[in-house]
Amino acid sequence: MIDSGKSTNDDEFSPFEGMWLATNPSGAIICAKVIEGRLLIASSFASKGKLTGHHFDCRVVEGKLYCRHENFDSALAGVSFLSVEPNERLKGGRWPNDQLTEAVQQDFSQWSVALPGMQPVTWVRILTFSTPEWANKYFLEGRPNQP
Repeated sequence: MIDSGKSTNDDEFSPFEGMWLATNPSGAIICAKVIEGRLLIASSFASKGKLTGHHFDCRVVEGKLYCRHENFDSALAGVSFLSVEPNERLKGGRWPNDQLTEAVQQDFSQWSVALPGMQPVTWVRILTFSTPEWANKYFLEGRPNQP
């Protein structure tokens, strides 16, 4: 079941905060920040220098981050999970919504390496950074073109 993604404990999100380079599969820059108990994750694909997508409905269960994702420039949307790994890395997988039944999309407990069609995901932490303007705007305003 997916809820609003609000956490009662911001510490569970802290390993996922920061700036990341998605080395597999996309090359996107990912910025994650906890605001009012929610982990907000903005992304910019291929060094475009603009917000191109986000991860949302984030929750952490037993140290794994589960969330939905969508790209604003395309119809690509789906679900993801990430685990904290050594050497400032997050690893997991993602699936496009069109490969999953509605029931699986709603039940994050089924999102694992055992679920067919997984695309492997690796994020590497960028240790020295300043938050890009597109990410700061997202953290303040949320998803673009949203009422």
